[in-house]
Amino acid sequence: MDISIKNAALLCLGVSGTVSVRRDIYGYIWGPMARTLSVKTHLKRIRTNAINLCIFLVGHEPDFSGMFTPANAQTMQFAVDVTRELYAQVGVSVRKLFWRRIPLDEADGFNVVDASGATNLTEAFSGPNDGIDVFFVTTITDAGGWSSPNPGGGPCDKDEKGRTGAVLELQSTDFFTGVLMAHEVGHYLGLVHGSDMTNIMGADTNNDGIGEINSGSTGITASQGNTMKSHCSIRLPC
Repeated sequence: MDISIKNAALLCLGVSGTVSVRRDIYGYIWGPMARTLSVKTHLKRIRTNAINLCIFLVGHEPDFSGMFTPANAQTMQFAVDVTRELYAQVGVSVRKLFWRRIPLDEADGFNVVDASGATNLTEAFSGPNDGIDVFFVTTITDAGGWSSPNPGGGPCDKDEKGRTGAVLELQSTDFFTGVLMAHEVGHYLGLVHGSDMTNIMGADTNNDGIGEINSGSTGITASQGNTMKSHCSIRLPC
């Protein structure tokens, strides 16, 4: 059964009154998308099992005098849309986006991190428990991203110790940034590295704990989907 934009906004997103499709339905606040969007498809997706994301720009100022440019912010937005597309293969959607910033004077030392620094970042800052925290930094010195090291995924209570979010280095291409986001949020939802480079979780061929992925790492299995749906971050269909 189809659902109207206003009904979806109210039932799934808690938005009433005048609705902006791009801002309120998709959560895209950084200008137009450089890809085709189907509102009908998106409305169907957000009504399924879903997660919410709280996305932090680490070292961002409203006038873009900080670490990120408007084009960088649009890359992050594009990455969310890629993640949505990849997760839709197994009936998992990204329903709500909460955009947050950490100003320069508070982000000192956190815009360039390693694995330990990524953990410190997620312990120092957090968004609402309703969304998985995703932090964008300019540089990660020992990987492309870090997420929960636990086989069962990350916690839903952000007051817990340890890495309570995913930390991503902004990549040079929009699409690969999206694959990386799907990979790291996948870890948070309980997915582990495999042996197939065509899968979003890629492979860890040298057993160093760092997965190898590329722009072709876009597959996801039904079993992985079931693992994701069992995580505490999953919101029920609306």
